[in-house]
Amino acid sequence: MALGDNEGEPPLSDDDIDWTDESADIAASQPADCRDAEGQPQKVILHFDLDCFYAQVEMIRNPALWNLPLAVHQKYFIVTCNYLARELGVTKRMMATEARSKCPELVLLNGEDLTPYREISYKVTELLESFCPLVERLGLDENFVDITELVEKKLKKVPLPSDVSVNGHIYNQQALDTMAPDHHRLALGSHIAAEFRAAVHTQLGLTGCAGIASSKVLAKLVSGTFRPNQQTTLLPESSAQLMCGLIHVRAIPSVGRSTAMRLQALGIHSVVDLQRCPLPTLEKELGGICARRIHCLSLGIDPLPVTPRGPPQSLSDEDSFKKVSTEVEVMQKVKELVSSLLHRLHRDGRVPRTMRLTIKRFSESSQPVSRESRQCPLPTTLGQKIRSGSWDAVTPLVSLAMKLFFRLVDRHMPFHITLISVCFTNLQLCCLGTRGSIVSFFSQGSPVKPKEAPSAGSSGPTCQQGALDTSGNQDVQEASLVASAPLQQRSAPSPPPGVDPSVFWELPEEIQRELRSSAASAPVPDCPGSTASSAPRLGLGQHASREASSPAVLRPPSLALRTLANQTQSLNPSLNSPVHEVPSHVDPQVFVELPTELQGELLAEWKRETRTPPSTPPSTPPSQTLPSPKRGWSRPSKGKKLNPSNRTQVNNLLRYFKPC
Repeated sequence: MALGDNEGEPPLSDDDIDWTDESADIAASQPADCRDAEGQPQKVILHFDLDCFYAQVEMIRNPALWNLPLAVHQKYFIVTCNYLARELGVTKRMMATEARSKCPELVLLNGEDLTPYREISYKVTELLESFCPLVERLGLDENFVDITELVEKKLKKVPLPSDVSVNGHIYNQQALDTMAPDHHRLALGSHIAAEFRAAVHTQLGLTGCAGIASSKVLAKLVSGTFRPNQQTTLLPESSAQLMCGLIHVRAIPSVGRSTAMRLQALGIHSVVDLQRCPLPTLEKELGGICARRIHCLSLGIDPLPVTPRGPPQSLSDEDSFKKVSTEVEVMQKVKELVSSLLHRLHRDGRVPRTMRLTIKRFSESSQPVSRESRQCPLPTTLGQKIRSGSWDAVTPLVSLAMKLFFRLVDRHMPFHITLISVCFTNLQLCCLGTRGSIVSFFSQGSPVKPKEAPSAGSSGPTCQQGALDTSGNQDVQEASLVASAPLQQRSAPSPPPGVDPSVFWELPEEIQRELRSSAASAPVPDCPGSTASSAPRLGLGQHASREASSPAVLRPPSLALRTLANQTQSLNPSLNSPVHEVPSHVDPQVFVELPTELQGELLAEWKRETRTPPSTPPSTPPSQTLPSPKRGWSRPSKGKKLNPSNRTQVNNLLRYFKPC
């Protein structure tokens, strides 16, 4: 993982989520004072921030580093250092060479691999969740905890003592009012925070700071008042002083560099300036929701609740560099990122449906450069390989990523890339074999080995629909399905020919109608010259070859369903429609995963290509016969209607099956 957009700042991974970005519309819809409803107790929110997290993890992994000045760098910058190194002049965001010159005995460790930090980070979150369910992760080293319910339970069990005290510091040394209920709750929250911090240190060996306040933004801002390994409680009366003490607007969470530049254009430099700025002026510049959100935060008002996020919605990795300008370098960087992500995906257990590639170009301008992204869906077969942890998925994933890259960058023109990011999104749990899922009705059978050549007096291998015989072939026995419900017991229309009724009636009604309509419009394929007596018997997931020496041909799912056994029906020899074979450059396993409509479109396109007269070679190579995605629909000639079968959409899947 490399540095983020701001040079010297730690990178933002999929775990580093900006807690103020989402649900901003919730905050904007709150009343102006953003207070709890009448009669509801004031919330007690804790914010935990681990001390020099990366450095602590490295010292736990190697205890010999505890008494040495230690810094963790990514690329050329220091992202964190322990407090012994800080005493010797080393700071965050310092160049590694400068840090070495200031502290020659400094131990520098590379922290670009975030795997050990993620593991410890999730352990901290899980430990906090064992005490309270309302835990919200903020990056790798921070967590919000809403302990309002814990405080109320303690207040009901134990009466308030007259000598209530606060564990740790009180911001601005404000005196505690023993008659104020909110002060009692915050004081009790400080003792709970101390217990949490002690548990983290005892069980994981980590120290950290804590802030106790009535909202997320106040708890976060006050937690770093006293460092390291200390905690601070903010009483309501000191909230305004805390906010006014912030010098720059970027000290407010959710105000980034671009927003700060837009505020500076309005003459807003400090938090006090932001508080005094009329809301309509902010709304005109930033928009309604963003303006109201930032204005509330400048006043210390944050109604957003602590929301447990669950597993991350995406997994990503990125790398930044001074210059990458060749295809070989790009492919090597992409391969490294994909390999790193495959390990994390396998441990996560979910299957991604989409892959996104992001790049950042070099610019000599001082203005920030925006990132460019392209994404594409992942084939189902790749998802299965990713879930199984197979490294066979690396090569096709890299190939897909390079196609996305060439949609961003013209390979024929010079380019200068400074960042590449690979992200897997749309993570979904893979349900295999669970009852009620259509996946449970289909299983991949063992592939059928090519049979020996038939004798001169016998006909070649044939495709037949007949009864399933599992007594003589173990492969067929494992792939067979046995009917368990008599057909006459059904009152609805009968299933399509060749479909096991027990399987058919378990399918959703919409799929049943689709199968019946497709069976009525398409004849059951058969091999020319086949006979019912000489045809081999096939199980689900097994396929017969047209010739003895040719490999098995995979059929579309709609055709595979028709090869299911039916004890009462055999194939009609009069149906002699040819078996649809895919071209040699097309992966049959990918083809059978496509919907029936797309299969028909592909087969029709391939038929049109094969019908082209050999005497008139095409003016363009096959890879260029399809219109460019930018051109969209091909325009018909004037006065002629466009044949629907000849239409080619912008995202036509045919272009994925063309040889490069």
